[in-house]
Amino acid sequence: MKKALFITLSVLLVVFLTNCALFEKPPLLKTITVDATLTDWENYVHNDATDSQWGSNNEIYKAGILFDASNLYIAGEYTKEGYNNFMVIVDLSGVNGAADTSKHPWNRQYKFEKGDVDFVLETWGDNDNYGAWRFTTDAATVTGTLASTEVEGRKRFEFAIPLEKLGVTDPNKLSVKAVFVLTGSADSGKQWAGDFYPDQGFETGNGGYTAPVVIKRVIENPKK
Repeated sequence: MKKALFITLSVLLVVFLTNCALFEKPPLLKTITVDATLTDWENYVHNDATDSQWGSNNEIYKAGILFDASNLYIAGEYTKEGYNNFMVIVDLSGVNGAADTSKHPWNRQYKFEKGDVDFVLETWGDNDNYGAWRFTTDAATVTGTLASTEVEGRKRFEFAIPLEKLGVTDPNKLSVKAVFVLTGSADSGKQWAGDFYPDQGFETGNGGYTAPVVIKRVIENPKK
């Protein structure tokens, strides 16, 4: 009897410790090699329909965001013309950000319907150039690692930034929400945007929307 009880308690202890170990791990342990190939992403990079309001020369083709215990990773494949940029707006759980992107130094006008703005990345595909900002009461420039290339006329990139630069203190509890935008400028009460991923459901006309644009649909990791 004592032996059977001992075995039962031992099994329960192993199960308990195993579950504790699982809870201690970040919900996404997917480390990316930043080389602009997208080969590490598996199902975490999404294909977007060819549905830009500005045509095939200003189109989002692929988009992805995830993290491991140390870094936030972002990927994209797109085309763009002129001063339009590939923009990523991120909401990080447990981090206090800004209500919208009004502090953006390049005058972007977006906000989440639910959540705040903690981080913004913009890239335009020339010589690995990008702009990145952490949003709190202001927009502070931050730096990460970006690799880019061109594939069949499309610009492709991968980006990584340490979570600690974004105010994340416990990746075990982290979740991220993001929207990807082929963005233009904001003027005369309008924010110009050619394409969104995920699609927002309000895309129409020439891509000029009342500012700030309210983002209702996002990519979320871990997925709920």
